[in-house]
Amino acid sequence: MKKINSLFVVIVFSTFISCQATKNKTESMNKIEKVQIKSVDFSIMTFLSVECDNFEEYFKEYRQISITDTMVIDELLNQMVELEPIDSTYSKSVDTRAKIELFSKNDTNTICVGNLTLCMNNYIYKTPEELIDFIEKIE
Repeated sequence: MKKINSLFVVIVFSTFISCQATKNKTESMNKIEKVQIKSVDFSIMTFLSVECDNFEEYFKEYRQISITDTMVIDELLNQMVELEPIDSTYSKSVDTRAKIELFSKNDTNTICVGNLTLCMNNYIYKTPEELIDFIEKIE
């Protein structure tokens, strides 16, 4: 009986270690290594709503910042932890004033930010004022 209990403990422990290694590998593969922010002044008025895909074409002169400092990246990501989905009073289009690209080993995700709304992972959220402040103050 002692051998069976010992064997059980070894199996459970090795399974736990294996799962932790897989989890750590997955987290490191998805870790944001670099952020690139392209932005213009959020108070700029335009005749038409600027779509995210056309941001660079519409605004020929924009500010571009690359961030690799993990503390600054974490601060930016914390701005987007608890985003509030839009309700029926909001437009479903984003009048883009900033384009944030998140680079990881596996892929690149783009977040389009406007004064009122932002688009992330094909969902539209209310833009937090703190995020706009962060983008405008970052150097």
